[in-house]
Amino acid sequence: MFARITIIISLFAAVPSILQGKPADSLYRVYEKQQFYPNGKLEIAALGFATKYFGEYTDKHIGLSAGIMTRYMLPFLPEIGLGVRLTSGRLEYERRYKARFGPDFLRQFPTADFPDAMVRGTMRYTMFSAFEPALFINFFPRSSVNYYIFAGYSTMMYYPQDIDEDPIDDGGILKHYPDYHDIDRLSLHWVGGVGFDVFLSRRLALGMQCAFRYVRTDLLDGYAQIDGNGMPTNTDNFAEAGVKLSYYAFERSDSDGDGVGDEDENKYGTNPYSADTDGDGVSDYDEISFYRSNPLKLDSDNDGVSDYDEVTLYNTNPNLADTDGDGIGDYDEISLHKTNPRLPDSDDDGIGDRDEIARGTNPMNADTDGDDVPDGQDKCPLNAGMTEFHGCSAPVRNDIVVVRDTIHISRSDTVYITQIETSLPKETVTIHKGQSFTVYGINFRSGSAVIEPDSYPILDTVAVWLRQNSEIITEVRGHTDSIGSVNSNKTLSQERAAAVIEYLVDKGIERLRLSAAGYGENMPIGDNGTPEGRALNRRIEFFVKNK
Repeated sequence: MFARITIIISLFAAVPSILQGKPADSLYRVYEKQQFYPNGKLEIAALGFATKYFGEYTDKHIGLSAGIMTRYMLPFLPEIGLGVRLTSGRLEYERRYKARFGPDFLRQFPTADFPDAMVRGTMRYTMFSAFEPALFINFFPRSSVNYYIFAGYSTMMYYPQDIDEDPIDDGGILKHYPDYHDIDRLSLHWVGGVGFDVFLSRRLALGMQCAFRYVRTDLLDGYAQIDGNGMPTNTDNFAEAGVKLSYYAFERSDSDGDGVGDEDENKYGTNPYSADTDGDGVSDYDEISFYRSNPLKLDSDNDGVSDYDEVTLYNTNPNLADTDGDGIGDYDEISLHKTNPRLPDSDDDGIGDRDEIARGTNPMNADTDGDDVPDGQDKCPLNAGMTEFHGCSAPVRNDIVVVRDTIHISRSDTVYITQIETSLPKETVTIHKGQSFTVYGINFRSGSAVIEPDSYPILDTVAVWLRQNSEIITEVRGHTDSIGSVNSNKTLSQERAAAVIEYLVDKGIERLRLSAAGYGENMPIGDNGTPEGRALNRRIEFFVKNK
C-alpha cells in the first residue's frame, strides 16, 4: 500500500511538467508560456484520502475517508486563505496483544470474554467525522501550480468498534469501559498539513493534500493502556493523504469576456470593453496571465517583432529583445540573419551566432566551407581545406595573416569586419594617395557621436596601421543614411568623424596627420530605401591625402 501511495505522489509531482509541455531538452524551448491561475476567489473541493492510524496497535493497515473543503482567497492578499474541512471515514488496525502491554491488556479484554485476544489478532476499525476551520498560506497563488500549508483546530467525533460493540450491563454501563461516557467520543485537537494544486483551467484544479492530527486521546483505537497510577501511557494519532478536486466560484464581473475581471482591467489600465486592448492579436488575459507581456503595447520588448508573432510564430519571449541572450536581437535573427532566436548557437557547431556573423561564417551551417571540418574546429572556415590541416589547404603558420572585409548588416546599425587567418601567401592591399577605404564595424549610439565599445578593437587596428605607416596623412570622413534632415545628418557625420580622430589621438597618433570631414547623406554607396542599404551608407572612411 505504501508503494502505491509513493507512485501516486510521484505521478502528481510530474503533472506540472506534463501540463506545461516541457521537452526533454529545454534548449529547444527557451521561452515557456505560463499556465492557468484561478480568477474566482472561493474554492470548493472534494477530498478523497487514505488514512493511517498511529497508536498501540500501529500496523500496516490503511483506511479510507472522504470529505469536502472550502477556501476563500483574500482579494487583497491572495497568499492567505481562510477555509473549512469536513471529513468522515474510518481507521483500520488489528487488535493484537504485544508483550509491552503486560497484564494491563487483560483488564480491558479479559480471557473470559475474549478467549483468543492474547493469541490471535482481530481486525477492527474506528469511524470518525471532523469539522476543521483552518488558515491556509499559499506560496504561489497566481501560478499554475500552487503549493500551500495549512493549520487549524479540529472538532472530531470518533466511534471505536470495540466500544460501540461492547455489551451494556444492567446498570446501563459498558461492561469493559465502565468509565467511558458519550462526551469522550469528542476530541478537540490541532490539525495541520501541506498540499499543492495544479490548475487544469481557470476554474478547475487537481491536487494532493496531506494532514496530521494530534488527537491527544488514548481511546481512538478502543484501548487505553494504564500505568500504575491509573493514567493513560500512550496517545493515539492519525494521518491522511490523498487527492483533491477543486472548483473556483464567484468569478468577478468581466464585461468583455476576456477572462480578466473589470476590477483587474482597471488595475492594469486595459480596456474592460475590449478583449484585446492593444489590438496585437493576443488577448489581454493571455498577455497578463500566460505571457506576462504588456497588454497596452503591440511590441512589449520594442525589438521590432510584435507580441503576437513572438508567441505564435517564433515561440520567443515577448518581454526580451534577445530571447537567447546571444547578443543579437530577435528581430535581427529572424529578419536579417535567419538564425534561430531561441538558440545562441543555431547550427550547434560550438561557435555562437554572434561570433559566426562577426567572423563571416554561416551561423546556420555547421560547416560553412563544406570541407567536413566543423566551423568550431576549422582554422580556415571560409576556404575548403583538409582535415589533417584543421580545415586549411596547408599547415597553418601563425606569421601569415590575410585580412579580408566581410560585411554583415543588422537592424541595430552594426556592420562587422572579419579577420581570418589562412595559410595562403600574405596579401598586400595597396592604398594610393588620393584613395580611400572603408573600415566597417565602427559603430555609434543611435543619433549621436558616442562610439560603441565593440568598435574599440577595430579602431585599435587602425591606430596600429597608422603607427606603422607614419608617412600617411588621412582625412577621416563620416557618412550617414538619409533618415533625418540634410543639415542634421551633415552635422552628425562631422561629429562622428571628429570622435574617431579623438580616439586615434588618444592611441598616440599625431593630431596633425588627421583631419575630419562630414559628408552627411550626400555620398551613398547603398540604397537608402532598404535597411541593408542604409546600414552600408552609415560608415567611416579613411582618405589618404597628398602631403
